[in-house]
Amino acid sequence: MGVYEENIVPIKIASLAEYVAERKRISLDEALVYIYLNPMYRELYNEGAKWWYLSSEALFEEFERRRKDKAMEVSNAAFEFYTYTLERYAISKGISGLQALALFKEYYADVFLLTHYDLLHTQGTGYVIDEVQRYIDRRKKK
Repeated sequence: MGVYEENIVPIKIASLAEYVAERKRISLDEALVYIYLNPMYRELYNEGAKWWYLSSEALFEEFERRRKDKAMEVSNAAFEFYTYTLERYAISKGISGLQALALFKEYYADVFLLTHYDLLHTQGTGYVIDEVQRYIDRRKKK
């Protein structure tokens, strides 16, 4: 990631959050959550894509498209696996389901689980929980 992206993206996110808040009639904090939970957020730092060149309106449209695409591609079985793993993770760590969800979203463990559903759902619960923890730990180091 270039220095330019590191400096311009936070400014772009602030502008986008204001636009999202106004467009969706939500608070700025809720708008930030919308941005940070969207799969498009990580793309803003993609040096080659240069998404930060777009206007807030154009970025919002892309965020909406990505959110809808992502929501449509998850099967019922994959979602059940995800929620089962989320709950089992929370129990194993002694945290609430909401805390586990926040962790999964922050470190993209949700994307990891759903992307690798075909392989992971055939494994035991302990193995999957360990893999999720290893994934989160690797993301924390970045």
